[in-house]
Amino acid sequence: MNIIRIRAIWTAWLLALMVPAAANAQGHSPSFSVQAAAGPTIVETGYTVSVAAGFSPWSRVTFLLDVQRTEQNPRITRIDTPEYSSVSTFRGGTMTAVSGEMRVGLFPASRWTPYVLTGFGRGISHPTVNADFPKAVENQTRFIFFGAGVHVPVREHLSVFGDIRLLVGAEGTHADGMMAMCPIRLGMAWRF
Repeated sequence: MNIIRIRAIWTAWLLALMVPAAANAQGHSPSFSVQAAAGPTIVETGYTVSVAAGFSPWSRVTFLLDVQRTEQNPRITRIDTPEYSSVSTFRGGTMTAVSGEMRVGLFPASRWTPYVLTGFGRGISHPTVNADFPKAVENQTRFIFFGAGVHVPVREHLSVFGDIRLLVGAEGTHADGMMAMCPIRLGMAWRF
């Protein structure tokens, strides 16, 4: 699949999500938000923290520009049985990235609502350096992500949210490595 076709599919998908939201946005004035979130990663242990600036042109749609830092712990698993022995390793490391995200809620942001999210990003990763992985490496990363969450208003301009997302992408100068991570995040948003 070439890059032009992929972009056309993404554009059509985004328009399909935004047109119904625009039709239902009667009485809503556009707003901005500042958000912060943190939480653990699952599958491979670690954590993620992020800050984001958002723009909501309609009551159910928010576009975010996000800066995130994710740390995943290295893992070495050894299995020794009478029949065989094996060693499985995961290097872990730190990724710092910038991403663009779109969230679409079922209900307006003035009440609790489940939402879906999707986006893409780029960043730099620094795999762990220790006795098992002695060589320092810096990789370029590119990824897409999708997920779901829930948004709960606390006060007029303050809300909390929680979501789970799956990031998949490529890592390395020539995209020679695959990356995947699954953070679960809790956060706060201030809308103005």
